[in-house]
Amino acid sequence: MQTTPITRINVSDKKFCISYPLEDGILLASIKRIGIIQPLILLAPPPYTIVTGFKRIEAALHLGLTDIPCIMVNITEKDALLRSIHDNMGRALNIIEKANCIEKMLHMAFSTEEVYDVMTLLSLSRHEKIAGRLRDIAGSDETMKCFILKKDLSMQNIETLLRFTSEEKEHIIEILTPLHTTESTIREILQMLHLIKVRKGAIDFSTIIGADDIYGLKARLKTLTYPILSSLEKGLKDIKIKCALPPNIDIKVDPFFEKEYIDILIRAKNPDEIRVALLKLNGVFDAGYIRSIFGLAKD
Repeated sequence: MQTTPITRINVSDKKFCISYPLEDGILLASIKRIGIIQPLILLAPPPYTIVTGFKRIEAALHLGLTDIPCIMVNITEKDALLRSIHDNMGRALNIIEKANCIEKMLHMAFSTEEVYDVMTLLSLSRHEKIAGRLRDIAGSDETMKCFILKKDLSMQNIETLLRFTSEEKEHIIEILTPLHTTESTIREILQMLHLIKVRKGAIDFSTIIGADDIYGLKARLKTLTYPILSSLEKGLKDIKIKCALPPNIDIKVDPFFEKEYIDILIRAKNPDEIRVALLKLNGVFDAGYIRSIFGLAKD
């Protein structure tokens, strides 16, 4: 191990960089307190190329360090990339970092079998389609990458998001970023947006921007995606409000209003509660609300 001035390192050359993001607050605090313990691996000759230690050099630059501990190696670029990949496998890699591994291997023309071997080590399926998707992820802009990590998107949701144009992705990310989401709600939103695009040829984002929460956003998209169904749901909701049913009574209709029957549910702890519920339902029937609900189910 030796020490070299940072000025002798080509810090802009990131051909072997796997880590994303490079900013690491915990590492920065550690280096500020006790310095760099693990030396960087640098590829000779100067100006030296970083093989491993990109987060450490980022922290060193932030702290204004002038010299850095390192180990010099003289190996091929392919071997340097493999060393970088395997050095990072000592921790859990996020999807962007896994994508970086595969994209850089493809760029350096590793054989298919070599790429698949690394994919296996990264717990990825050995498939050309997956490798292609990873390359697309690695080539995404910073906004997309940050969104993927912030929302911890699954490969399925990433694939769906990648189908949209750059402008569409920008709008989608802007809308979803401030909302509390889950993997399933993001999947629903993306599927509805894709359906709107297929049906109408374009998405009018002005109609969905500004939703207060994910439920409001889903409601707006559902209206655009399934206008007739949304109208029927609103009609049912209005009728049920007029019925003023107590919490232990509910009237349910097939979710797609395709069945010609309805379900009336009564939850009771004793016979008296059933009697009261039946009296209430009798009043609802006499007021014509049950007939109106059947009318919705048959439309």
